[in-house]
Amino acid sequence: MGSLFVASCLSEINIMQTHFWSILAIFFKLFKSVKVIKVALAGAAFGAYSIIFSWQFALVLLSIIIFHEYGHVWAMKRFGIATKGIYLIPFVGGVAVGDKTSSEWQTVYISLMGPIFGLLMTLIAYVIFLVTNNHFAGQIASFSALINLFNLLPVLPLDGGQTVKAMVFSGKKYWGVLLLLISSAFFFALSIQFGLFFISFFIVLGVLDLLVSWKQLASENKIAMEKYGIVVSLAWYLLTISAFIAVIYAMAMSDLPGGNIAISILKS
Repeated sequence: MGSLFVASCLSEINIMQTHFWSILAIFFKLFKSVKVIKVALAGAAFGAYSIIFSWQFALVLLSIIIFHEYGHVWAMKRFGIATKGIYLIPFVGGVAVGDKTSSEWQTVYISLMGPIFGLLMTLIAYVIFLVTNNHFAGQIASFSALINLFNLLPVLPLDGGQTVKAMVFSGKKYWGVLLLLISSAFFFALSIQFGLFFISFFIVLGVLDLLVSWKQLASENKIAMEKYGIVVSLAWYLLTISAFIAVIYAMAMSDLPGGNIAISILKS
């Protein structure tokens, strides 16, 4: 009887171990799933912003980020670049992940299509506010304009920095890289002064990326832009910035909720 009892116990232990390892294997497979990671990050971002601000503001913010990042994904697909989707990162924003571009023009196009989609969202929300006087639409328009304009700053790894980097690398001018480094240092000091440490961290990463990329430029096969392409890229970049500034001033004049915040930041 004793030996039978011991054998039964050992059998139960083996079954439990089998179940444990099966569950653990399922957990790791689930963790490795891209969709699960996306959902987990999105949930974490929504929860974090909801706690700090409110769930309404969190909804507005995530909607703006997703629409902006979808612009990048849409542009990648236009060039046939494989995409891995959008990842929302708490306190940082979002990132559209895809394969590397093969030309500097592709980099410019993909970088600027995020803010262009953001501009479209801003205008649609602004028109809805003008027609319905809906404050929720007004908040979307105001924060969308501000966030997308901030993203156009010529600092890596923001879209503005990526655009300027592509133009500088096409010209292969040392003064261009120096100017980009100086602007990064300026905005780094500004972000430290205002306590924006996450932004400071990513500016440092962007500068490191710039230095490494410049050293690897000679060995890369990425197609550079001609002078015409650089001029068009610069004009597109500056016009997009101007469009956001114009919209922000128009919204402030129409007493849109939050419009004065954007104006105050611009004036400061």
